[in-house]
Amino acid sequence: MQVSEADLKTVGRDGRLLKVRGEYLPLLPLHEVFNISPKATSLEQGIVIIVENQGRKTALFVDELLGQQQVVIKSLESNFRRVHGISGATIMGDGRVALILDVNALGALVAQHQTMAG
Repeated sequence: MQVSEADLKTVGRDGRLLKVRGEYLPLLPLHEVFNISPKATSLEQGIVIIVENQGRKTALFVDELLGQQQVVIKSLESNFRRVHGISGATIMGDGRVALILDVNALGALVAQHQTMAG
């Protein structure tokens, strides 16, 4: 979904909440969590994805959505090592490797990100 900076509320020093349909959700910019350079630096440039796990919703800020498809997920732990926040990887049709986000680990990622930010 597309959102604007007007929907963003800063809590504490650097904690961010995003107002979505009247509800404030923790905002988790994935480029900050995984320490990578973003293509989109403002909410207007990127996309927010709402995920829910165990009744808790989180707003993920990402650069773009590439589409939806069924894939075979390979474990990183058995082939490489455990990567916190990533459940596995897959090889796309064009040969690129795509990492699969572990939605179950989002609660810990949100808490860790908020602790580091504030």
